[in-house]
Amino acid sequence: MTICVLVLMMPRAAAAEWHFTPMIGETFLGRTTIVDLEAATGKHHRNLGGSVALLGSGIFGVEGLIVWTPGFFQTGDQDLIKKSRSLGVMGNVMVTAPRRWTEYSLRPFVSGGFGLLNVSKTEVHEVLPTQVNVVGYNIGGGAIGFFSKRTGVRFDLRYYNNVNSPDSPAAFGPVQLRYMTASVGVVIRR
Repeated sequence: MTICVLVLMMPRAAAAEWHFTPMIGETFLGRTTIVDLEAATGKHHRNLGGSVALLGSGIFGVEGLIVWTPGFFQTGDQDLIKKSRSLGVMGNVMVTAPRRWTEYSLRPFVSGGFGLLNVSKTEVHEVLPTQVNVVGYNIGGGAIGFFSKRTGVRFDLRYYNNVNSPDSPAAFGPVQLRYMTASVGVVIRR
């Protein structure tokens, strides 16, 4: 009886782990049919984001991903746009190397999924304020490595594009929106 109680009280290896990752990075290679007065979407812009991922010991996982890029329609050397941003909110499936292969090294992954892409901008003269929501997808990859049992780093390179192309008075033809991000973040593992 005592042995059964001791066996039941022993901690078990977790089959899955949560990763909470705040990230910073760059948004670049943007292209859009939305009116871009400062020709800024193709420039580099800093971004902030985060990921919440659930990874098992095998090869599959899921994640929620968000990336916010302030100044997406602004170059900084012109004053035609008051404020602007892009926002991507995605739900992804992850495929990664099994944890037992990468316990003490970088764990590579690829991920992709669907969600919402949103852009907004307000011009100085407010002739054509823009707020556009489109269904989008993303695909990317990177690597996750740990310094300790609970703390690590994540490197991520990702492509975003829209699926649907609605008409908008703020665009030349149907709305097209695409860009890439490169990010790095601190992973907190639970």
